[in-house]
Amino acid sequence: MDRIEALRTFAQVAEFGSFTEAAARGAITPAQVSKRIAWLEADYATRLFDRTTRQVALTPAGVAALEDVKAVLDSLERLDRQMRADQNEIAGLLRISAPVTFATTHLMGPLIDFMKLHPRIDARLVLSDRRVDLIEDGFDLAVRIGPLEDSSLIARKLGMAPVALVACPDIALQIPHNAGPDILSDWPAIIDLNFPAPQRWTLNGPKDAQVSVKIAGRFSVNSPEASRDAARAGLGIAAIPEFVLGEDIASGRLARVLPGWAMAARPIHALIPQNRFIAPRVRALIDHLVARP
Repeated sequence: MDRIEALRTFAQVAEFGSFTEAAARGAITPAQVSKRIAWLEADYATRLFDRTTRQVALTPAGVAALEDVKAVLDSLERLDRQMRADQNEIAGLLRISAPVTFATTHLMGPLIDFMKLHPRIDARLVLSDRRVDLIEDGFDLAVRIGPLEDSSLIARKLGMAPVALVACPDIALQIPHNAGPDILSDWPAIIDLNFPAPQRWTLNGPKDAQVSVKIAGRFSVNSPEASRDAARAGLGIAAIPEFVLGEDIASGRLARVLPGWAMAARPIHALIPQNRFIAPRVRALIDHLVARP
């Protein structure tokens, strides 16, 4: 038995003094009214109404219960109105997980703009390159870069992250401009453990050519920023998302190698749990991120 519906029926019987009238107002049958009242009386182990053939009157226990029941029903009605209003309002806390460098270089600006557009939005942005469990860790939204692996999440594409092959100028100058991917076997590579196959680079080249190259090197790391720093220091050739490089190429700290070849750009997605109501604030933020160049 639904206790709330039973209490609502109790309040209606008390108001109208009639099972028949309460049934009509509640769009149920008199038999259902009787069943709900009988269930409440059995559950509370007390009579709530005195019944005669002419009238239905509250017992002292029923009178004592009525005010509390009305208060409960009023509170539920206010909660219902509030929740329905909130479903259409862009407000509340957004809990977001995002990769460290991408967030600082590309996410912070749009997020700040979104918060300015919606003053009732609060944001908790957690920066980490690890793949969080959205439900277990309590996130509304995660931004991820690279191939999608978890089919239990809803994905919305935000863009693509081109990947550059770079090295320090001393190494880059020793690699012929028209060299092919096979030259990578002559040089150490900086191995990014975030890639699906860290020790194998798949490169796309002229005329739709595609080559898979096994790489080796002394330095492996799960951070593109650390890969960049290692490349600056001359530890080898690195494959680094361009958003991590910033001004490195323009300033001459790093140089592109194998200009005719490139790794496929990595997709950037906003992810949300599949079996969860999507709050308007979450949907609005994703739409805002998609609309940004």
